[in-house]
Amino acid sequence: MWWWLLLVVLVRSCGDGGRVRIIVLGWLMPGWFSHLALWVQAVLLVGGFLAFGLSGLFVRSRVRRWFGDDPEHNDRVKFLVEVVGAFYALLIGLVAVGAYEHYVEVKKLVNEEASQLTTVYRAGQAFPNSRRCRIQSQVRNYAENVINEVWAKQQRGVIAEDQGRLDAVFESLMFYEPRNEQESNAQSVTLEAFNEYNNLRRERQGEVSIGLLPVLYLVLFGGAAVTIGATWALVGVRLVDHVALTGLLSLFIGLFITLVIALDHPLQESNAIGLSQWKVALAQGMGVPAEKGEQVTTYFGVSSAERVPGCLLNVPDYVSFAGSDRLPQ
Repeated sequence: MWWWLLLVVLVRSCGDGGRVRIIVLGWLMPGWFSHLALWVQAVLLVGGFLAFGLSGLFVRSRVRRWFGDDPEHNDRVKFLVEVVGAFYALLIGLVAVGAYEHYVEVKKLVNEEASQLTTVYRAGQAFPNSRRCRIQSQVRNYAENVINEVWAKQQRGVIAEDQGRLDAVFESLMFYEPRNEQESNAQSVTLEAFNEYNNLRRERQGEVSIGLLPVLYLVLFGGAAVTIGATWALVGVRLVDHVALTGLLSLFIGLFITLVIALDHPLQESNAIGLSQWKVALAQGMGVPAEKGEQVTTYFGVSSAERVPGCLLNVPDYVSFAGSDRLPQ
């Protein structure tokens, strides 16, 4: 039963954006594992490590026969567990800290991106009303597309944003001919805010496929097998003590590896960073009510999910003018 001793850690590269899926625990972990809720993943991983650790105690009697009555045997085993355990604890601690720091950085990036798009929306208020309605409607339309479609694809590792919606905003800004210095300043400020948003968007897209190296998972799971397996070699220990020692060690390692997996690839799968900041930007920054049918009163007038405040046409009507020289008055 050589496969049982391997504790296979299979690393499979998927075609969707170069994403790497980690498949663990001795058998081929099904693809649906990464879509499970965090607590379900924790139960499966921790339970798997506990089962692996405690299953090794069935060889206690055989180990005792192998090593006989050597009085120094347990001292050697304790030395091995201490050395391997110290290095493994250091490794998994550093990996967990690195994954957490990367997760926080990506979350800040997502918050900055949503906030910057709000800045573009508000900067558009300085344009004449017909142009303002067009720009703000297109920004709203783009933000809603990110929330409704882009994020779900991104969680599957697919970068498939509707570039046309973003290009429409750029065209409305770039090809507008200012009639005075005030409009020229408004155009410059809004374009600068748009370019900053575009940079943040590209950074976020680049983070979709960035995660821990597959070799780190090989080392983590291999180190876990060695660390847990070393405790099986103890002899002359009461069964209850042996179960407690191996079980607690397996539990500790399972929890830490669950943490690492949860923090890895912060924009993918069920543990991905959510859309809360984008929804706040859409509701508070762009005046889109959280519930359909509600209205919000703003400086420019009543705002609803379908209408930018102070504009006569609905959002889809203004968006349809993208690339056209004729603007609604």
